[in-house]
Amino acid sequence: MRKLVRDVVAAVHEEGGSNVRVSQGAKHTRVHFTGPEGKRSLVILHRGTAIGRWFHTAIRSQIRRKLAE
Repeated sequence: MRKLVRDVVAAVHEEGGSNVRVSQGAKHTRVHFTGPEGKRSLVILHRGTAIGRWFHTAIRSQIRRKLAE
């Protein structure tokens, strides 16, 4: 999970986001970030997820969509 969170934070920075904050709960990890225009957003990662080959790609596309809004 740590590697995934590091990858998510790196993806946010690559897409132009900033002010990244990670909070962990019992079942979810939340990644809060601010987009280039100042809009705040959130990505929720379920903590029991089997991380397959495409999971990182899916998270990256979700971040791209949120930053494009």
